[in-house]
Amino acid sequence: MAGAPCNWLHVDTEEDSPRITTLSSCMTLSDVQCDGYVRLLAADISLDDADQEPSAKLKVFRGLKLKQEQPLPGIPTAIESLYVDETEPKTPVIAVAIAESVLFYRHLKPYFKYTIPAQDSEDLELEVWRKLPVMKAETHPALLDSLRQIDHSKLSRKSQRLLQMSEEERQAFIHTHRDSPVGRGGSIVAMCCLKRVSSDANPPSHLVLATDTGHVLILEPQGFNLVFEGRTNSEETGVPSLISVQGTYETDFCIVVATRNGGVYLLRKSHSEGQEVFKLGVPLTGLLLLPIDQTIIASTMDNRYLCYSKRGKLLYQVPLPELPVCILPLPMTHLGLTIVAIALRGGVVKFYLQRYQVDEFALHETADAMLYGRMGMEDHVLTLVTQSGEIVVKILRRVSRFDPKPGDLTGKRGDTNQRSIMDNSILDKPKKSSIFVEQAAREKQQAKATYGSFQVELWRVRHTAARATIDAINSSESTISGDLTHAPVKLSAEVCGSGPAFRLYLTVQNLSSFKMASNLVVLLHADRRHYTIQQAMARLPSVLPGVPLRVDFEVVAVLDPMDKLPPASLNPDNSQIRVMLMKAGQAKPLIAAAVSMPQSEAAF
Repeated sequence: MAGAPCNWLHVDTEEDSPRITTLSSCMTLSDVQCDGYVRLLAADISLDDADQEPSAKLKVFRGLKLKQEQPLPGIPTAIESLYVDETEPKTPVIAVAIAESVLFYRHLKPYFKYTIPAQDSEDLELEVWRKLPVMKAETHPALLDSLRQIDHSKLSRKSQRLLQMSEEERQAFIHTHRDSPVGRGGSIVAMCCLKRVSSDANPPSHLVLATDTGHVLILEPQGFNLVFEGRTNSEETGVPSLISVQGTYETDFCIVVATRNGGVYLLRKSHSEGQEVFKLGVPLTGLLLLPIDQTIIASTMDNRYLCYSKRGKLLYQVPLPELPVCILPLPMTHLGLTIVAIALRGGVVKFYLQRYQVDEFALHETADAMLYGRMGMEDHVLTLVTQSGEIVVKILRRVSRFDPKPGDLTGKRGDTNQRSIMDNSILDKPKKSSIFVEQAAREKQQAKATYGSFQVELWRVRHTAARATIDAINSSESTISGDLTHAPVKLSAEVCGSGPAFRLYLTVQNLSSFKMASNLVVLLHADRRHYTIQQAMARLPSVLPGVPLRVDFEVVAVLDPMDKLPPASLNPDNSQIRVMLMKAGQAKPLIAAAVSMPQSEAAF
């Protein structure tokens, strides 16, 4: 593709650089040392030696140099970096999923271990293990035949291992594990992180686990307790293989799970039972839930790149020239785009913006794993691991363009004048959404006229509100309330003092003979250039008939700081304090009166 190499800068590596064997799910980026330098963490899985069992090591790279490694107790299925609290400095925790447990490392040291809850075993299996240690060896074959009648996936791990042993090894195994519990715990097959909130830069994240028993679990970050438990479907065949999450735990989230039989299920915060979105006849090699348009992206083993809506509608599909090995979302926050990278067999890596190919480059061999994010001091770094274990690093250029070919736009949309994919309506939008998009486009084209119209309407609203307020106050200008639905109230005022500090006394009297005046509020308003009121509002207690209530307010006249005299703008017209007596819950005051303030003496 012309111009594609300009978008990525290749990082040259040394010939003796370390090599690793890993998967995309077993790679993560984390500031493990809390020094602002993001390091690459990967699980190096050793499968070369056929005489020894497979093993794995957790390796930490600074740049492309190996700085630290730590052996793992098993083969991991996924590795994630997350924050568990808000304390400063924020220290990430590395979560490693191995078999039925999640191992947490802090400062690359063991921190916590979580084991998924075990499920109840079959009654027949419990009965067999109760008889095996006490019965003679001649009866063991019959008991093992009864174990074979149970579905292999429903057996506990020690029963599965017992059936795979020879007759010489079974007796010692039964004697060693006769007291161990019989439980079907399952194994973790996929893991990802779900942010608690989205406002912070590095918020605490919940851990989402998918097990081979079809369960989806969410652990909270503080104590790693189980806070959500869902299931892909009610059938035992729905074994998850891939998982993708979008949203936040505090508001709402969506979990998309792909199973080994080609089904894709959607789980929400309010629905723990999975809803089947679509089902394919071939296994999936990649699954994504895009954050912006909330569409589901899938790559299959029949060389197809598919996009579905959450309702299961096929939006588009793109044929691929080779088998897709892995896919990865590339959020370009500075461009407002989310690109999908697809690594194909043979070494070609293609980049798609929705259905359009916008970039590609080729490696000398197939890429088995990809990772994108901030690495070192760079924000947009793409890390690839090839089949031979070589680590390839690409850095996104500061000036990069992801535009489709003009021929793609002409052939698929039939418009040669459109220069960018953003000008096209790729997805079928509802009618209301289309109206909103058209309105936004018109506002962009006529920004000046739109802003002027908005200001005119805003000032019209302000003028209407001010006129209604003045009319309400003028209609209530009296010392006695005229509202017949409430007890009649009389208000009188008295000003004491020679200035600049005055004391304003208000007397509220209930003129009714049997009604009580309650929920009354007194509000004072004055020109801030001339008077300062420490407490401009006061809630009054209930006023009984014939018992006047007296309240006072402190009013301070504003004097010139130079000559200590009242300002020249003060005149009898604006030297007034407006007093309003209102009832709680009503906009119109019961009584509105103006109190003329005396001339303040100079403060020498």
